[in-house]
Amino acid sequence: MRAKPDLIPDCDVHGTPMYRDQCRGWELGLTDGRDVVVWRCSHHDCGRYFLGTLGYCSCIPADDQAPPTPRCAREGAFLVVQRAWNLSICPVDGCPTKQPWHAPDHEMAEEFLAAR
Repeated sequence: MRAKPDLIPDCDVHGTPMYRDQCRGWELGLTDGRDVVVWRCSHHDCGRYFLGTLGYCSCIPADDQAPPTPRCAREGAFLVVQRAWNLSICPVDGCPTKQPWHAPDHEMAEEFLAAR
C-alpha cells in the first residue's frame, strides 16, 4: 500500500500538524521494544501519536479516552485528520475516502489531557 505523498497527519485532539519521530516501542507503551516511526503531536503536554497499524493512540494506552480511529471501508487503512479541510481522509494514494472531522470541544480536550 502506498501512502499519499506529502501527507502529514494532524492531531485528532488538537488539530495541529504532527511531526515524524523514531523511538523505541516501549516509549509509547507498546510491548515491542524495536524502533518505530510514528507521527507525534507537537502540542505541549500531548502524548498523542499516529501509527499506520494502530491509528491514533496515546503514549499511555490506559489513559486513552479518545474514540477509536475510523477506518477506510475501501482500503482498511486508518483515516488521518486534516484540520484545514475538517476531514479525516484515507492515507492510501488514489483512495478518495473521506469523512467529516470535528475538533473535540475545548472542555472535552482539556478533560482528556488532565486525565493523562
